[in-house]
Amino acid sequence: MQFSIMRAYVATGIMGTFAFDAKGGLIEKRLFPKKAEEIARKLEKATLIPEEEDLLRALVARGYKEAVLAKKAAFPGLSLLFQDDHLGIRKLQEEFRSLAISLKWVTSQAELNELLSAVSGLRTAGQLRQQSRDRIILHTIGMFDELERGLNTLSERLREWYGLHFPELARELRDHEAFAAAIAKAGARDRIPEVADLGKTSAGMDFTDADLKEVQSIAAAVADLYQRKTSLAIYLENLCQELIPNISAVAGKLLGARLLAQAGGLERFSRMPSSTVQVLGAEKALFRHLKGEGKSPKFGLLFAHPLVQQAAPEHKGKAARLIAAKLTLAARMDFFSKENHGAELRKALDEQAKQLQIGTASTGQGS
Repeated sequence: MQFSIMRAYVATGIMGTFAFDAKGGLIEKRLFPKKAEEIARKLEKATLIPEEEDLLRALVARGYKEAVLAKKAAFPGLSLLFQDDHLGIRKLQEEFRSLAISLKWVTSQAELNELLSAVSGLRTAGQLRQQSRDRIILHTIGMFDELERGLNTLSERLREWYGLHFPELARELRDHEAFAAAIAKAGARDRIPEVADLGKTSAGMDFTDADLKEVQSIAAAVADLYQRKTSLAIYLENLCQELIPNISAVAGKLLGARLLAQAGGLERFSRMPSSTVQVLGAEKALFRHLKGEGKSPKFGLLFAHPLVQQAAPEHKGKAARLIAAKLTLAARMDFFSKENHGAELRKALDEQAKQLQIGTASTGQGS
């Protein structure tokens, strides 16, 4: 003769914690106090809350051997089975309004609606406050890249403008930042110490004091933006070392940040297969390929990785696959374990690259 094991289905909602049997009958309940802040706090808990523990003790006393609930937990005397959607959850969702009235937890549907609204607002605010810090990296790398693009445009414009006065300086100072800094400090062409003699014989047109004052002011602003960019890069690198050390070790901090932004965050990155990581940043080419309008891309942002850059043309795709595989592992370490194994991943990447005769990975700060 076979005996079925007594199983309960436990669900927690706005009113409290409820246990139902296999037929949907209510077995036990533990109601929450009608305080929106306390309810919101309890509903955010990933571990067992006091009401759930008390209800599980009651189930053990009733002779139940198994309980199904939407939390991964353990409890003495019961075998807890995890299911994110089960009979108890559905039952509570269907009947919580009628239960709220019949159990006299509220006196009217209007009161229940008011409480629901308050709890929902508090939970939304709590979720916003608890967003993962990797979101900061997404905005920081976005700002860094926008600043870089903007500075390139401003620097080219500044070169053209000041070139009217001192065209020879553009050949002498190739670096945009140094060019802007020199103009910001000196103004007139014959006051730039490094090229003062050249300035006296320049073929450029004369600028009035008003012309020089304006171009010098703009140059100072551009030079200051370069300083802001340097400061932002240091801040971003420190963030990456703190929050995504394994990804940073494999890809370099700046490329790692760009990959993270393209993925949409660390959680999404950690769940991506390596084949998707490999073509991050090449979505347009991939969509064209899927529509039969081109070849499948071998890499996207990973083209900037030193290992891909160093590889021979026929090995670039192989290099990208190797890096993507390591990045997939690195992202999961950064998201799930939070342990830094970057040095080991970097060493393994170098060794595999050497074995495949692709090259040697060199992930500098600016990679």
